[in-house]
Amino acid sequence: MVAVLKPVLKTYAEIKALRIQGAEAVAAKSVNALAQEMLASQAKTRKGFVKEMRGAVAFLKTSRPTEPALRNALRFMLLRTMESRETDVVALKQLVEQEAREYHENALRTKMKIAEYGARLIPKGASVLIHCHSSTVMRALKKAQDDGKKPHVFCTESRPLYQGRISAKELSDYGIDTTLAVDSAVSTILRKLSDDDLVFVGADAITAEGDLINKIGTCNIATLAKEHGKSFYSCTGTHKFDPLTLWGESEKIEERSPDEIWEKKKRPRKLHIMNPAFDVTPSSCVTAFVTELGVIPPSSLISLLWKRFGLEEEG
Repeated sequence: MVAVLKPVLKTYAEIKALRIQGAEAVAAKSVNALAQEMLASQAKTRKGFVKEMRGAVAFLKTSRPTEPALRNALRFMLLRTMESRETDVVALKQLVEQEAREYHENALRTKMKIAEYGARLIPKGASVLIHCHSSTVMRALKKAQDDGKKPHVFCTESRPLYQGRISAKELSDYGIDTTLAVDSAVSTILRKLSDDDLVFVGADAITAEGDLINKIGTCNIATLAKEHGKSFYSCTGTHKFDPLTLWGESEKIEERSPDEIWEKKKRPRKLHIMNPAFDVTPSSCVTAFVTELGVIPPSSLISLLWKRFGLEEEG
């Protein structure tokens, strides 16, 4: 195992155990852990410092396979350090500390912009169906409430770990009219919604095809929303885009422990358990991504991101 210090080991363990949940929180906590690790570095030279940072980044990235926000944030910090001409280790530590501070400032600005755009999409008195727990979606719904729109929110439980209950409690405590339902009630909920009602979810990744990777069950909801004529939006920053998919790599879908569904000591001995953490929603089922750049349909968003990476789309 890569030799890493307590801040990284602790954050890694908390992410693996899902004590830190949500792509935004995972990335933010990892950035903090990396900064703390490098501030405590005993390296005497630039080469040694960068080597330690590479090791910490490589280790943290393995905590959640399906998290480009995590990978992009850590990769950016590493690249900024490597691109610097600083040779003094103290100056490099200050640089990493500044990078971490800038990351959090940029993340907050991104979330506030998305909340503004998302709240505008919600008609006054409308119902919004959400799935799992997304801090970005929470901000958009709270902004709509603050703007006097008084939305009603339907939360799925988001099994097997019930992250939807976190959302339901947070929204209810904020004064938003909230209903919690089991995941399999989605079709029933959608039948009750009016034409102006909509679906909001977060995102764990966006692929080069404009597909959305999010909590397992998202694809079912998107498919049903399309069938019922309801708009389906993913509220996310563009940092969730996975540049690896530009070159044909598939975003890995994390397989969680079977014990989350049925504890080993209680389940039939020969029973097999499937527990994928995420699924892939095709771009054709996504009305638009609500990003810091605006509300953008999948095809247009991917065109923007291709240009950002300095590439041209084929065809």
